[in-house]
Amino acid sequence: MTRPSEYVRNLNQKLEDWEYQLDRFRHRLQDLREELRERGEERAEDLQARRAVLREKLDAVEEQGEHALEDIRDGLELAWEGLRLGLLSARSEFEPRDDD
Repeated sequence: MTRPSEYVRNLNQKLEDWEYQLDRFRHRLQDLREELRERGEERAEDLQARRAVLREKLDAVEEQGEHALEDIRDGLELAWEGLRLGLLSARSEFEPRDDD
């Protein structure tokens, strides 16, 4: 099993990569027509709000110490998975496919 400090470090790294992917998604939205761009930006804002919730939980673990991790690990995992899947869904809906 992963030590709590490694878990937090790993989740921080995943979140940093996710933020980069969200920035790329937002940049690609600029190439879409206005209606799609607005819908895509709404999705991105929703994801950003969900990311803030995860960041608060992660900050709480870092502030309260690693013993707090066991209490909220499941919530962190659910929040992370929701972010990951939300971005994948948004990308598949708004980004052009290679075969188009």
